[in-house]
Amino acid sequence: MKKSVLAICTLLVCAPLAANASMTFPGVPNIPIKKGISFNGFFRNHQPVKLLFAVAQPGPQVTESLWNAALCIKYLQRMHYRYKMHVVFYSGGVKVANMFSEKNSKWAPLLRKLHKEGVTFSVCHNAMVLFHLRTRDIYPYMRVIPAGILSIAEYEMRGYQPIFNPNSVSS
Repeated sequence: MKKSVLAICTLLVCAPLAANASMTFPGVPNIPIKKGISFNGFFRNHQPVKLLFAVAQPGPQVTESLWNAALCIKYLQRMHYRYKMHVVFYSGGVKVANMFSEKNSKWAPLLRKLHKEGVTFSVCHNAMVLFHLRTRDIYPYMRVIPAGILSIAEYEMRGYQPIFNPNSVSS
C-alpha cells in the first residue's frame, strides 16, 4: 500500500516535469534544455516573467517572435516559473491575425498552442482598417484594440519587457 501511494505521488510530481520537457509547439524546432545552463535563480525571484512581443510585419518577424515565445514557455514551465506573455499585432502584422488568410494560415496551429499555454493577443484596429480586415476576420481568442502602439505602451507600463525582434522586421 505504501509503495503504491509513493508511486502515485511520484507520478503526480514528475509527470508535469516530463510533459514540459517534451512539450512541442507546431513548427518550432525542438531545442532541448541543457542541464547546467541556467539564469542562477534570477527568474525564481522575479515572477511572473512578463514578456511583450510586438509584431509589425508578417514573415520572419512573426516566426522569430512566436518561436521565441514558445521556447521561453518551455523553459519557464520546466522551471515552474510563472509567466505572462502578450503579443501585439500592429501595422502589417495584423495580417497574421486574419483567420481566413491562406497565405498566413501557416501560423494558425502555433498561435492556437501559444494561446492554450496562456499567451494573450491583441490586434490593432487602426491597421485592420488600413488592411481591410473586419473584427469577424480575427481569431476569436484575440482582442481588437484601438491602437497597437498604445497597447505596447500600456503593457510596458504594466511591467512587461518588450521584445521587438528588430533584425527581422523586413519580410
